[in-house]
Amino acid sequence: MENINNHEMPKNNMGLAIAGTILGCCSPCCIGFILGIVAIVMATQVKKKFEANDFAGATSSAKNAKLLAYIAIGIAVVYLLYIGLNWDETMIKFNEAMEQYQLNQ
Repeated sequence: MENINNHEMPKNNMGLAIAGTILGCCSPCCIGFILGIVAIVMATQVKKKFEANDFAGATSSAKNAKLLAYIAIGIAVVYLLYIGLNWDETMIKFNEAMEQYQLNQ
């Protein structure tokens, strides 16, 4: 980590933000995906703010990136658990939707 004026650059949490974005694709309406993208943007801002001597801003961006990534991952996990626990019902609805789609062709 860089050290400017006895301040240590906070961890940008980019890996966590990317993981949140990828898992966010599995969330309903891609809400987690959008949150993951915002987390990536926040993680990218950490170094720029730190180099501009905005230490509070860098710390805030790092914390926000981490929080948004965890929320995106949490939404995806909850949604996947919901689908997994209701697999039979989900497949019945999927098959009905596919039959309706084929009738409209």
